Amino acid sequence: MQIVAHQDDDLLFQSPDVLHDVQAGRCVRTVFVTAGDAAQDAAYWRGREAGSRAAYAEMAGVPDAWTTSELEVDGRPIRVQTLTAATRISLVFMRLPDGNRQGTGMSRHHHESLMRLWQSSVTSITAVDGSASYNDSSLRTTFTALMVDFEPTTVRTEDWTAEFGKGDNADHIATALYVRAAQRDYAAAHTLLGYGGYPTWTRPPNVAGADLFAKQSAFETYAVDDARMCLRPWCAGDLVASIRLARQYVVGSESSGNSARREGVTVTASSQNRRAGQTAPQAVDGLVLGYPRNPAEEWATARGHEGSWIQLGFPAPTVVNGVVLADRPNLSDQVIGATLRFSDGTSVVIGALPNNGSSVSFRFASRTTTSVRLTITSVSGSTQNVGLAELETYATMP
Repeated sequence: MQIVAHQDDDLLFQSPDVLHDVQAGRCVRTVFVTAGDAAQDAAYWRGREAGSRAAYAEMAGVPDAWTTSELEVDGRPIRVQTLTAATRISLVFMRLPDGNRQGTGMSRHHHESLMRLWQSSVTSITAVDGSASYNDSSLRTTFTALMVDFEPTTVRTEDWTAEFGKGDNADHIATALYVRAAQRDYAAAHTLLGYGGYPTWTRPPNVAGADLFAKQSAFETYAVDDARMCLRPWCAGDLVASIRLARQYVVGSESSGNSARREGVTVTASSQNRRAGQTAPQAVDGLVLGYPRNPAEEWATARGHEGSWIQLGFPAPTVVNGVVLADRPNLSDQVIGATLRFSDGTSVVIGALPNNGSSVSFRFASRTTTSVRLTITSVSGSTQNVGLAELETYATMP
């Protein structure tokens, strides 16, 4: 689940991660908190919604046809649209007013904004179509209820580490702060990821090749319906969009229920690439990242193939009934098969992991253990250094 402020934030700042999940056939829902209206009329913000629908259909490779339903949360209606030919993909439009980059709000909407609501400068905020109003508390509980309804194992939002007025859009920051607060009341096991916004243009480009091409294609599909977006080479907006498309940075991570990240857990492996910082503990850092974009955020062996292993040691007996695994995101090194072994002598056979680094969940009968060892039994023919981007363990696997 992505919860973002505007209709292009997911495409610019959270892709290719979102793209990979769509390509892998995972259940994906994106919540757009504001209408992204820029104080324009309904034709503009409805166009942006159409652009989002077209982009997700393009990423999924199916026709741009959607069914519309209404989700009621605490008595408030919220518009949900589901991709007809790929019902695992849905979009939610809350249509709250755009607060502008500074967060001061616009006169068209009585200067209501997410930042001003967070800072208690206003007591409520009302959707531009009049469908619902929220105060500080009800907006948080609505975000929590949306998570409970969809049951995501991964929640993505924007940058909660940034300060208002320090370069990023205020709607981005306020959305992230509300989502971070709301997810603490979402009891199911999950990981929350915060993605950098505007300031990431100062960081090195880290999206290239097929990922960049697919990311650009989805964004250009969206832009057709955004009347304020100019993609011609002489447009300043084209240059800005291009700079952002070549970057994706995770700047924050929090996990709930993931016992692999608890205090006292030890992580060891058959081998590791210390020179590049690709050590065993990086497999439990909460960041599903790795080479080529973020090499030091994954575990990679030193020329390891079949027989390579990584092991978690728990400080006390721990209940485990499922794992989430993410392969290294490069397209050369891939785990085709593996076995999980537990300290009680039991084992579970694991199938192939998606080659693009998208996470996959494995659920099994509960057991109590003091260790979990993943031994890789089969790799692709192109594998040079097998490893993992992330390993998560849960007692209550969603």
